[in-house]
Amino acid sequence: MGLLDSLKFRVGRWRALRAAERGLAPPTPRERARIDALHADFAELPVAPVDGLDPNEADWNGAMNRLRELGMRADPRAFQRWDVIVARMAHMESPATAPELAALQADAAWETRWRDAIREVGVGRPSQYAPHPSSSEALIQTVYHVRELEELSARRVDEWDVVVEFGGGFGGLCRVMHALGFRGRYLIFDLPAFTLLQRYYLDQAGVLGGGNVRVTSDLRDLDAFVNGIKPNERAVFWATWSLSETPMTLRERIKPLVQRIGNYCIAYQGRYGGVDNVRYFTDHWISGESRIRRIEHRPDDYYLAGRVAPVTEA
Repeated sequence: MGLLDSLKFRVGRWRALRAAERGLAPPTPRERARIDALHADFAELPVAPVDGLDPNEADWNGAMNRLRELGMRADPRAFQRWDVIVARMAHMESPATAPELAALQADAAWETRWRDAIREVGVGRPSQYAPHPSSSEALIQTVYHVRELEELSARRVDEWDVVVEFGGGFGGLCRVMHALGFRGRYLIFDLPAFTLLQRYYLDQAGVLGGGNVRVTSDLRDLDAFVNGIKPNERAVFWATWSLSETPMTLRERIKPLVQRIGNYCIAYQGRYGGVDNVRYFTDHWISGESRIRRIEHRPDDYYLAGRVAPVTEA
């Protein structure tokens, strides 16, 4: 990309950002203080390296750098319309949304569970989904994944005592689980920039106030949290399209922790960044206690639930 093209690209991205913020009311003094604090937190993050890395790590470091850039300057009250969020976790005009909404509406628990679960709270200014304006595509898809993984794991989310989520997006799954009745201890482990956004979103959504939800990007915090799980607690590791996008070195670092947690609910793509994830999960995770389901309307995507297989040599 030449200098002129690069300039046009950056100008276009900032114009799209301003369009996303158009119509927002001026922030109240309290909102202004929160926005300024978040900008300062993002500014303290270093720029992540992208050269010479594993393709998966370089990809997510690039996303983290873009989020850092936006987090330092943009209004987080419209973060669900930021380009990096739309591209990775708040997709618009996705062909998956319509069949997933239809499946939720056809479910016997639509009236008692799913209808309220897909009602947006408005934090981050999510884009309305025209066929169901009280919701957004990201929220509908998140709730659908919960429904499918509940069925595959044979346990509702409100029946777990502890959830360890690996790669929490902007915090949407955590909020959904609490909306569906989860009241245990919850930890999200993610990259530093996304951890900042999760803390903002979950605070604004009223989920952080109880003290049972933590977000971290520090492996030592993750180790300590997992080591603190009691033998009588029902614990689960949850990773939707995150573990399969992670470098192999980190996957192997995480796997013994999942063995200590005991159970997992995972969604993954068959291939990402040159890695054959079908072979990876088959060889290293799937055991006699595992259940796998191909997602028919999402080409080459899968759900997996069960207990992690014993550690084997790569």
